[in-house]
Formats: sequence, C-alpha cells, structure tokens
Amino acid sequence: MSKKLVNRVLLVNDDGIDAPGIRILKSIAEKIANEVWIVAPVVDQSGVSCSVSLKSPFRVQKRNQTEYAVYGTPADCSLFAIKSLMAKQLPDLVLSGINNGSNLGFETVLSGTVGAAMMAMTLGVPAIALSQVSSEDNIPTDWHCSTHLAESVIRQLLSLTTPKNTCFNINFPNCRAEHIKGIKITKQGTADVSKFVVAETQDPEGHEYFWFRAQRNQNVLDDDKELDAANNGYVAITPLHYERTDYDFYQQIKATFNV
Repeated sequence: MSKKLVNRVLLVNDDGIDAPGIRILKSIAEKIANEVWIVAPVVDQSGVSCSVSLKSPFRVQKRNQTEYAVYGTPADCSLFAIKSLMAKQLPDLVLSGINNGSNLGFETVLSGTVGAAMMAMTLGVPAIALSQVSSEDNIPTDWHCSTHLAESVIRQLLSLTTPKNTCFNINFPNCRAEHIKGIKITKQGTADVSKFVVAETQDPEGHEYFWFRAQRNQNVLDDDKELDAANNGYVAITPLHYERTDYDFYQQIKATFNV
C-alpha cells in the first residue's frame, strides 16, 4: 500500500465535476491522502482564470459527503471549500485538474485550472495544478502520461520545502509515460498570442456569432520554458506566485514618479 502523505486533499478543476481528468486525479489522490474531497464546477469553466463570483450568488449541489458541484467558477470552488465547507478542518493540499489540454505559457494566465490553484495558494493552502497536454486535431486525449506519473511527481513536490506564496503548474506531455525524456523545472515564459483568431460564423437562422480559436506553438525554442519543455517530451513543472510586478522596469521608473 502506498504511504499516505497528507490527511485531507481537496480536488478542484475547470473542466467540470464529471470530467474524466478529475476522476483520474481522485484515484491518484486516494493513494496519498486519507480523505479526498471534490468541489468542482457543474459545467466547463475553462478560460475564466481566477474569476470569482463577486456580483452574483452561486449555488452548491451536494452529491455525497465529500463531493460538491458548484454553479460557479473554479476559484469559487477553492474559495467556498476553504472558507466555508472545510473551514473547521482545512485541506492539507489542493490539487486542481487534471485538465484536458495544456496550460502552458500564456494559457496559464487564462486557465481556470491554474486560477483555482492560485486561489487556494492565496488562502494559505499548498496547491498544485495539473494538465494533460493533448493534440489539437480532435483526437481523444491520451491520459496515459498523467495517469501513470502524477502520483510520483506530486510525491516529489510534497517532499520540498515550498514557500507559502508559491504553487506549482504541471504539464504532462502528449506521449506515453514510458516515452517521456524526464522532468524539467521550467519558467512560464513570454506570451505568444499570435495563434489567437476570432472565427466569425452563422447559426442555423443566419445570425452571426463569434468563436475564439487558438493553436499552441509547436516549435521548441527554449526548453527552460514550460511550453517548449512539454513540446519536447518533458514533464514541465513551473513554480508560480501571484506577484506580477516587472521589477526591472519598476526600478527604472520609480525615481521618475516617486517624487
């Protein structure tokens, strides 16, 4: 039997409570925790980042003693679980995912999966976001890599002394687990939004509507960046925090305005 590392783990995601990734993650979490709780959106909430329902109430559907479906965002799920549902006995760890598709580079800014982990982190609970990179040509996602490697990677990260204001973003490459080249500690990297397009189309009644489309850059330019590392067959692990200050530029302009 695998050694349990923590007492309580909270699982959240942005694909929805019935998505395959969070069910895979539950089976993994049960190997490292005594209790596994799930608080996840009722429907897909991809792309909402760390959005919180400040201007509208949200409802919660209790499915059983440890599973709750939230009519809200992924960050709502972390916030509700930590500040209300589990407030008297907090989770020792939040695992967000496993996302169906990558959260690499600029995608990290948009990701509800990462947003839920960031929310947990800001509330003082250690958090890890996990994503399974997939192809972008409508081929079903191959979960083999994350299914077989996630437990080991999580155990390695939990063995570290991690700052309280840091969470992890893990991306498993789109290959079989036995074919990975290794693990790389990576950086988020600069934004590449050149592949974003706005597709205009019409509904059956002839009314126009629009759809955002994006394609991930497949070129490997610098495998210290998470996108390039995952493209090159590595499990990419990036430590993240919410501080986004550009300190180099901050120092340049500080003297100009701070008079």
